[in-house]
Amino acid sequence: MRHLALPFYCAAIVSPLLALLARAIYTGATSFLLPFAASVVSFTWCGVRDLVRNWPAFREEMRRRAAERQRAPMPADDTY
Repeated sequence: MRHLALPFYCAAIVSPLLALLARAIYTGATSFLLPFAASVVSFTWCGVRDLVRNWPAFREEMRRRAAERQRAPMPADDTY
């Protein structure tokens, strides 16, 4: 899961920023709109970029782990 740590971090940052952006719009604090909007766009872009870059490595690691979990075939027991 280390491949997707940064995209999850970016998603965790974007959530409060969106809440703050909604609060700034609701209260009429227009001076905060631009910094919050820029931060949301920046962290979203970083998260998506890293997700696209790291997804193949994550998928390969999950495939490798699944292959390790499969049982080895039992040898035939027909040795009369």
